[in-house]
Amino acid sequence: MKSSDYIVEFLASKGIRHCYGFQGTMIAHLVDSIGRSDKLTNHVCYNEQGAAYAAVGEAKVSGKPAVAYATSGPGATNLLSGISDAYFDSAPVIFITGQLNTTEYLPVEGIRQHGFQEMDVISVMKPMVKYCRMIKDPSEIRETFEAAFYYATEGRPGPVLIDLPMNMQRMEINPDEMKGFDIPCEEKEDESAYENAAEQILAEIKAASRPVLMLGNGVSKHDRESVRSLIEKLGIPVCQSMLGRDILPYDHELNFGMLGSAYGHRYTNMIMNTKADLIVALGDSLCKRQTGVKFEGFAVDARIIRVDIDPLELERKIKADGNELGYLLDCNRLIDVMNERAEKSDRHSDWVSVCAELRRELDAFDESCDERLPNKTVAAISERTEAFATIAGDVGQHQLWTAQSYKVRDGQRMIFSGGYGAMGFSLPAAIGAAISTGKPALVIAGDGAFQMNIQELQWVVRERLPITIAVMNNCSLGLIQQQQDDIFEGRYFGALAEGGYDTPSFAAIGKAYGLNSYRTESIEDVEKVFDSIDPSQPNLVEVMLPVDVKAYPKTNFGDPIHRQKPYVPEELFNRLMEL
Repeated sequence: MKSSDYIVEFLASKGIRHCYGFQGTMIAHLVDSIGRSDKLTNHVCYNEQGAAYAAVGEAKVSGKPAVAYATSGPGATNLLSGISDAYFDSAPVIFITGQLNTTEYLPVEGIRQHGFQEMDVISVMKPMVKYCRMIKDPSEIRETFEAAFYYATEGRPGPVLIDLPMNMQRMEINPDEMKGFDIPCEEKEDESAYENAAEQILAEIKAASRPVLMLGNGVSKHDRESVRSLIEKLGIPVCQSMLGRDILPYDHELNFGMLGSAYGHRYTNMIMNTKADLIVALGDSLCKRQTGVKFEGFAVDARIIRVDIDPLELERKIKADGNELGYLLDCNRLIDVMNERAEKSDRHSDWVSVCAELRRELDAFDESCDERLPNKTVAAISERTEAFATIAGDVGQHQLWTAQSYKVRDGQRMIFSGGYGAMGFSLPAAIGAAISTGKPALVIAGDGAFQMNIQELQWVVRERLPITIAVMNNCSLGLIQQQQDDIFEGRYFGALAEGGYDTPSFAAIGKAYGLNSYRTESIEDVEKVFDSIDPSQPNLVEVMLPVDVKAYPKTNFGDPIHRQKPYVPEELFNRLMEL
């Protein structure tokens, strides 16, 4: 059979149903095979970065492998942002790039280029993938693709890349004669390690007066029942990272918000940094975006237990005094074992009540702040988007408003570009999520971020995808503007119109592309529009905001993470600190 047909059959056998990419000469044989398949659907982007983020969006929503492809040279390098995002946020994506025929390579050592659009993709991508290989002989095809799926999902998940020359796509092969991939011999994981860790952690939680469960991106995307059951048995406060915001619905009584050194929920930062005496972090890095730049100032009175599948993450110690314990384990397997051994308890009910009071008081203060208009706008949108299965945030002020104030419901997924922090992520990521789930997706993007991949609106319209886009337009790069206010004495170079940055009419652009498009000037307008839209259709809502809006609460440089602006009145702050 033709080698590209074999590859398509292989992808289908691994559960792949959708492939994202852009056509090109050096990937054309594979695309033709995908197009002729009755098992895969080919989805065409308008920039390969869009294809990469669509695959990442699918993988982030499902936790399972997704596939994106591109032609050689510029097509391949356009994938790099999506590859990097998948690497830092542990998304299992298989990237396939076309390449020059192997017969065209020149026998000249060190020559800059062997042919048109040829480049050394492997050397460029290697730092950002778990596995990469250029196939130079058809006998390597089966082994390479089997290895790619293994490494994408083994241990800490991540992206892999296969560079596929044109002649390797069109070969006649006999799959039965090809060598398979031999899974590396590894020591079988000792089940007793999970049992011992579960017993020790449960004992520490029982002995602690004020324990907190901190959940991160490592917690399973597609199986949340076990962690929910464990949470309800333990009966202790649960905090999450930004990438773990959808683990619990917003109204769960034990959901105590998002930790963030600068922009976390006020009550979460106070609970974690000043109140807890034990923090059990499962699948969460406790990076400096959560703890603050100076680890030594974080949760000084708390013991920390960390469970991570990446040994290098555990080498990065949080506690200089040694009051920290690390387990190199799969947190999801450990959660299952803990769930089997845990007994339902209310021994920490008084502590939960303290956290509930902190949440109530600090939420009430934030609701009273005029500076929180954008958060109230996001909350109004969230009240009217219950039917949306995925909420995709981009990068900028709106990401923080979304993470702080969107009310994630049971069954909804919230995805961001976390470690990589890529503007332009949300629209193509929502496309991948909507295609793979078949359910509506909501994009919340800023005016700067949205323009990074605005061309993918044509993809949304062409496939009539159930995607609604809220463009939060304050006609500025808002986070940069905040930084310029704090550090550069209000010199807005590159961030406002006066500094060389400007925005178009997004409602007009949406209409030109063929989306149902609206422009709002107030929260009342937002409510009316979102009450009227059909989630099954492509919609764009331009949400106009004042140019000087801020992302609050925010920790100022030098302040502890639980002391955020706008500042809580001293009397209230002192009373809460004494609880």
